[in-house]
Amino acid sequence: MSLDDYKGLARSYWESNRVNGVLVKWEGFRTEIIEEWKSIARIYAPSGNETLRAEYLTGRFRGYGIEDAYIDSHGNAVAPIVKGEGPTVAFLATMDDLATVADLVKAWEKPIDERDGKLIGPGANIGSICAAGLGLAKLFTLPEVEFSGAIYVVGVTQEETGLAGTKGFIRDHPELDYVVDMMGGVGRMSYGALGIHWFKLHYKGPRAHTLRGPGPNVTKGVAESVTRIFSIPLPPDTYLNLSMLGAGKVYNHRSDDGWHSVDLRSTDNANIKAMRDEIERIATGVAGEEELEWWIEPFSETPAGQIPGARESKLVRVAEEVTKLMGFEPTLSSRGSCNMNAGVAAGISTISTGGGRGGSRDTAEEYANIEPNLLGVKLNFLIGYILTSGKLD
Repeated sequence: MSLDDYKGLARSYWESNRVNGVLVKWEGFRTEIIEEWKSIARIYAPSGNETLRAEYLTGRFRGYGIEDAYIDSHGNAVAPIVKGEGPTVAFLATMDDLATVADLVKAWEKPIDERDGKLIGPGANIGSICAAGLGLAKLFTLPEVEFSGAIYVVGVTQEETGLAGTKGFIRDHPELDYVVDMMGGVGRMSYGALGIHWFKLHYKGPRAHTLRGPGPNVTKGVAESVTRIFSIPLPPDTYLNLSMLGAGKVYNHRSDDGWHSVDLRSTDNANIKAMRDEIERIATGVAGEEELEWWIEPFSETPAGQIPGARESKLVRVAEEVTKLMGFEPTLSSRGSCNMNAGVAAGISTISTGGGRGGSRDTAEEYANIEPNLLGVKLNFLIGYILTSGKLD
């Protein structure tokens, strides 16, 4: 299809009486979805322990008439909505909070505050995405929403720690034609994936009491390693962060193990390999100088990926044109870094949508913007409805 064809396709849905009737109903759901959002934000859901949120979402899905909603073996909350034969589209909604945010949620005793067009309080940010998933499921179950295909709304686990939920769901569903990662809000889209490698670099040496005097010390190894790795010149479109450190538990002993984390990202797998080779060269040098051993504890590896022709694909073009009709000039990127990376790695036509979700995460003043997040639901509904040839009138 040409660009004009996609513009015409999007406009035909945008101007459809049926679609506009559905969106009028959506406006009537606002208060309900905002209250759900407040409730979801108060649910403790650190990455890897999202059970309570998954149970909450699944219960709501079933309340919307999706009797086959279930929690899968990866902890994802899955709502399958099937209306005839056609494409299969998965909409992903992150359920997990950063561990530090989850701790704030657990300790927070106040309700989520609503003021100045925002929901404010720990958990409100990611809670917005879960609430968007509920809103989307509610729309697709309306009787007048007639389409040909399968829509999956999926609350996914471990977005913050390796994309385990999304990877597992994709493995279980080889029939997927499209994946849309709902990041909350509207105005930004990604269609390609950064490669992401997370690992810990450990240094091992002998234990010893302070009074034993100087000797091999893993803490020195970690310190030198961090300093040298941060000095590596970065290739284009490559990102590096070392944020976590560990060594010892008492004041008066040298530990036998010390480590630091590595978060390495790039749009080019060759750059990731070159950086890993250089990090390992540094580790070998540090270990030799400090009389230590070193080893890598892997955590997660997601390859960089670009699907040929993705920028001109139906999914990207439809999403782009609908965004414009909603009054936003979309910003498009080939450097996604979220659940969508798993879809790209699997070769599935994939995007993330978002923009203006909120901010101040990891603080008591965390907030999410109400209007952009609700607009994001409309955007994702229209994307899914167009992809599954939804009935116009």
